[in-house]
Amino acid sequence: MYGATLGIIGDWLTALGLPTVVLQPQGTDAHEVALNVRMVHQARRCRRIVAVGGGLEGYLPALHRALGRHHPPIMDLVSHLSPKPDDLHIWLDWRYAYASYEWILRWAGEDGLVNTEVRQAWRRTQLRFRQLRQAVEQVRPLVQGKAYIAVHDAYRPLTRQLGMRSLGSLMPHEEHPPSLQTLRAMIERGRRERVAFVLSREEGGVGATVARLLSVPLLLADTLEHRESERDYFQRYLDLLATIEAGANLPK
Repeated sequence: MYGATLGIIGDWLTALGLPTVVLQPQGTDAHEVALNVRMVHQARRCRRIVAVGGGLEGYLPALHRALGRHHPPIMDLVSHLSPKPDDLHIWLDWRYAYASYEWILRWAGEDGLVNTEVRQAWRRTQLRFRQLRQAVEQVRPLVQGKAYIAVHDAYRPLTRQLGMRSLGSLMPHEEHPPSLQTLRAMIERGRRERVAFVLSREEGGVGATVARLLSVPLLLADTLEHRESERDYFQRYLDLLATIEAGANLPK
């Protein structure tokens, strides 16, 4: 089977019909995951491990060492994508996600795993990507130029495609809340730039406080990093687009 460092990569592999195990523990953040024994045992059983790379999964160097000289190859997507992405949340740019699928399919071909079922799955996936592209093009004119603040801004690969302006992250490092000075500066800039909304994965916290002080909506926005049993990557992407569109057009 293939190993996926993140839930989202697990979704991509599964969508192609490739047997997959996800190394990332459920409910953890990619930036904060610490390598554990279970992850090492799972990785040793894999034919390949597919990662975003670029430092997103900070435990990868430790995994290399733990697996030893004869470990399965770790396929670093960022090193294969062109042009090299400047934001590692590549799954929120459908173009990088599409290119990632192409690389996964290439590796599966090298491993002799591309059969009729995988080819059919890829054709279905291509149609889903066409739907994403059309949805982005439809939403762009409705939100272009609008500014937003995020608690942790994983959304930029998508909002950049939509022509939106990120005013920054309240918590670039998720374990460290902003200082009072930083918070005041962000609020002042949000008022000056007429921010449309605050994006957050969770209710409450600093995001809710800033949204209240700016009198703008707090949008609960999925970053798509973790797997869901009810919705796949494509449906969640469309739902995120719908959330942004609706939030940008709510009355202030």
